[in-house]
Amino acid sequence: MVGARLRAAREAAGMSLDAVAARTSWSKAALGHFETGRRTPNADVISCYERLFKAAIDPVTAMSTLGRNDVDRRSFLRRAAYSAATSASALALPAEPVQRLIATDDTRLVGIGEVQALRHVIDAFARLDEHRGGGVGRTAVAELLATDVTDMLRARHASGSVRAQAFSAAAELAYLAGFKAHDAGHHGLAQRYYLTALELATESGIPGHDGWVFRILALQGADLGQRRFCVDLAEEAVRRVRGRVDTATEAVFTVALARCHAETGQHEQARTVLTAAEPGIHTDHVAAVPPWCAWWCGDKATAHNQTAKAFRALSEWREAEAHHLEAASFWDPSQHRRVWGRTIADVGVARWEYGDHSGALEAWASAVPILKTLQSTRADGALKRIRRRAPELV
Repeated sequence: MVGARLRAAREAAGMSLDAVAARTSWSKAALGHFETGRRTPNADVISCYERLFKAAIDPVTAMSTLGRNDVDRRSFLRRAAYSAATSASALALPAEPVQRLIATDDTRLVGIGEVQALRHVIDAFARLDEHRGGGVGRTAVAELLATDVTDMLRARHASGSVRAQAFSAAAELAYLAGFKAHDAGHHGLAQRYYLTALELATESGIPGHDGWVFRILALQGADLGQRRFCVDLAEEAVRRVRGRVDTATEAVFTVALARCHAETGQHEQARTVLTAAEPGIHTDHVAAVPPWCAWWCGDKATAHNQTAKAFRALSEWREAEAHHLEAASFWDPSQHRRVWGRTIADVGVARWEYGDHSGALEAWASAVPILKTLQSTRADGALKRIRRRAPELV
């Protein structure tokens, strides 16, 4: 029964088994076995088919359903596993908005003021996320997606520009929901939010926003050690923003690609890309940052932090330390508690690796009090790494 539905979805999209195999990690033979029922398709296969062939499905419904299931604490969603192949399926999605039938509420008209109000709410949740960790306020974000944001997207919009901004803002919130889920250790759920954010960003038609989501899909795979498609995703991210954002913002994407090369053992490519990114990393020119990434890279901190992680993957610890310190200098530890604490903890790791143990202890002594206050599995991971080297501090 499941296999027959998979085949029907593929045939409705007019795609051959060869074409599907070229876009996924499964062979044509394996896909044929899944569709005929000779092999039972697992959750990764089903999720991949859903991503490849759901172009006719309303992205607002997909967002609302995901948010509602999260709020209702549906166990299948909380237990959802991360799959690199599922992220890679995003590479086969159309790059332009697809003509879809989205149910609308003609009794309500949304103007730019409501979109701006939503962005103020997103900013508040992002600040809370940095101050307390991803485990705080996560359900409230999901509830907002399933209710008010869904209603806003289904309403009539005052203009095409307002509609585009509304979908872009919704994509920002779905991205934040994914980021919070990732920080809370729900990696499969985070991946589904990111893919939903990609659909909403694509629907908005705003240049570059979809690239921002491809970037996080690449980095999530790198963070989780499932790096098979990281470079492809990061390259797609760079391709979608090239020439559409300023040099400093583009560098945030370029250094993410460099990190993915480094994490997959492609060290020469990583160094080449880092060299190409240097003008954007070190530029003094500050341009208006697109709203879809303003909170995350409104200054050069993110570029320096990802550059540090690229050098860390290259085992160039002094370079890693220098860029981590540069990144931390942009962040106020009273506001950006999590990222500042984790970055200073990484400074300590770099120092420890190149032999400056007293310097490492000094950095960790600053980071540990903040990391202990966060509801964040990533902060917990940083504390575990410190405990292995300096148990007296934790």
